[in-house]
Amino acid sequence: MTRINRRDFLKGCSVAALASGASGRAFAYFSAPGLVPTTATNDTLVIVFLRGAMDGLSLLPPGAASPYRADYEAARTNTRIPTSGTGAALSLNGTNWALHPRATGLRTLFNQNRLAFIVGAGQTQPNPVIRSHFDAQANLEFGFGGGTGTNIGWLTRHLASGGLPGTVALPATSMGSITASSLLGSSDAITMNSASDFRLDGFHWSWQEDDSAHGLVGAVSRMHSLWSGNSTQLEAAGVETLASLDLLRPINFGLYNATSNPGGYQPTGGANYTLDYNQGFGDQLRNVAQLIKSNLGLRVATIDLGNWDTHVGQGNPTQSYDWFGNQVSSLSGGLSAFYTDLASSASGNLMQRTSVIVVSEFGRRVQENADGGTDHGYGNVMMALGGSVNGGQVYGSIPGLATAQLYQGTDVAVTTDYRRIVSEALIRRMGNPNIYYVFPGYSGYAPLGIFQGADQPPDDFDAVFADGFD
Repeated sequence: MTRINRRDFLKGCSVAALASGASGRAFAYFSAPGLVPTTATNDTLVIVFLRGAMDGLSLLPPGAASPYRADYEAARTNTRIPTSGTGAALSLNGTNWALHPRATGLRTLFNQNRLAFIVGAGQTQPNPVIRSHFDAQANLEFGFGGGTGTNIGWLTRHLASGGLPGTVALPATSMGSITASSLLGSSDAITMNSASDFRLDGFHWSWQEDDSAHGLVGAVSRMHSLWSGNSTQLEAAGVETLASLDLLRPINFGLYNATSNPGGYQPTGGANYTLDYNQGFGDQLRNVAQLIKSNLGLRVATIDLGNWDTHVGQGNPTQSYDWFGNQVSSLSGGLSAFYTDLASSASGNLMQRTSVIVVSEFGRRVQENADGGTDHGYGNVMMALGGSVNGGQVYGSIPGLATAQLYQGTDVAVTTDYRRIVSEALIRRMGNPNIYYVFPGYSGYAPLGIFQGADQPPDDFDAVFADGFD
């Protein structure tokens, strides 16, 4: 029997109403039992985007005994990660892969079965492959495998379809100077480059200083009197912004210091977010950890780590200056601190309900270039981290690294659609089966077994008769 979706149904109703001369207000409005999931969890999904196309073959090179090792070494000299001697890769026992030597924190998590890698991951799409950073990032964040999409992010569609309770104070945050495209179109997301800066201190008097005895009125009180209406979109936006500021105002996001900031945040378990190279990344991870611990209902967070576009001087761990290694050090140190902090929380192991997915827009070419770097490729490595991740494994596969096994003779092939990995997290961890709504055009989902949790039949959220009445 043909399945009818809401768009087609309403289109048909409109035609019928016009043909009969009826007013558009004569329609009956239908609800769809079962469309909004009742199994939504209180888990948090953190998306870390490695912008610039991270070289997966340098983060996760073939191991010494790997059948891919000879072809890898033939293609790379200046960017090669050795398996012995100075700068030797870290072994990942039981796999064909090794790990960049600067990723010691990631290997610890892998050995604890809390971190998984997925090889051959990326955007499955028709020829030609999109090799533009801008277009590939947009396609990934809007939730399409390839081609063009809409201006609504896939995380926005998840929030709309995931059965989120209306009482959640802070559903989503985008850590950065601009909102991540995956959250575009959402009124639930707060964008902030640094949580400690998310307050209005640019006044001649303090943001919080209300002193009625001396006739002082703080900026927070003044702003509320200015933005009190809700009759226009501008007023509504102003009220929402002030509500967000009120929500975060009592939280001291600065690091604890016994002298200068005794009320500041103290990471637990010895977690150290002080990174050697990209301190902003560490600070944003720390802010997200603090928001999760604050029990504000955070369900989604996005964080970027940029500067992975290594066309020139990519480096390798045998050199005195290793650009790529510095990047890996920031990534590994930040994620390790984040896991340690949440896993040792006074409220229990909060990583049991926190999942991190690490993704980049595409990989790099197998053959290095003449400038000691790598150019835009296709297939790449993704990561999944969490207390409910079946880690200690490398999922997925690639045909090989010989020229005849490469996509178009140059690139690692994509054998696992990134949407398959994210969909598993949405269903098993977030309790949202509406993955075909979150990812328009995606079909044929089957779990890889990366995440723990209950499976549900995938749905598209748009079917009017989802209760079985066709």
